[in-house]
Amino acid sequence: FDIQWQPELIAGLSNQIQQLFVSDDDRRRIAYYHTQISNTVAAIPTGISAVPLHTLLIPLFSAVREESVVSRNPVAENRAAFQALSIYLNGEDIASTTGIKNAHEPANPRPVEVRLQQREDLAQHVASIAAISSSAGAELAQLLSTTKEAYDARYRTGFSFSDLTANSVGVALAEFATKSDASALEFQRRVTALSDDAEYMPVVGNNRDGMTEAAFSVQYRDRSSTEFAQRLREIQTMIAERPFFANQQ
Repeated sequence: FDIQWQPELIAGLSNQIQQLFVSDDDRRRIAYYHTQISNTVAAIPTGISAVPLHTLLIPLFSAVREESVVSRNPVAENRAAFQALSIYLNGEDIASTTGIKNAHEPANPRPVEVRLQQREDLAQHVASIAAISSSAGAELAQLLSTTKEAYDARYRTGFSFSDLTANSVGVALAEFATKSDASALEFQRRVTALSDDAEYMPVVGNNRDGMTEAAFSVQYRDRSSTEFAQRLREIQTMIAERPFFANQQ
């Protein structure tokens, strides 16, 4: 079927999914982790205007590890952390999303770009799809991802395999983080030990981006073709080969 895509649909759906599928306990978790993210950004030195994504991930999941000891529910803690990260990176209002206005949030947070491979949009893709996948399932997240790129090919900036790769990384992170309690705890341990985003994110700088619908059709015919399926398998292989995803629980 065809989705009439709007550019902000992924971020908006992430917000709506949180409101549909998230319990009151999870809303409190999301608000708490959003505050942790805000405080991390507030502590970044004034002269720095952009940071890599792992700058936020490490302290965020350090807090998640601590909360998991108390709640004994690491899957729920990981899911809430992804949702908080998506809300923050997409500039959504935490109070309208969770119904909780947190007095501990910095009053006037200064703008700091959070980037993945020097691109703010890739960080947003990873976080948004991880939030959707952890709440509503990988199938919906993947459907939204490929549909969005098809929309871009026809109406906007062109089909982006970089975006598609970031979306697939978001799905892979969410699956690792929510598969089981043991997997969730191992995920937390690995995130807090990150030294570079390249440990989980393949390099996409030379990826084939900006393909028009016509160019996409020439090379791949459509999204049901064997050629496109092969390209998706190549992306999945690149992700699976990242050290972060090796030897999962």
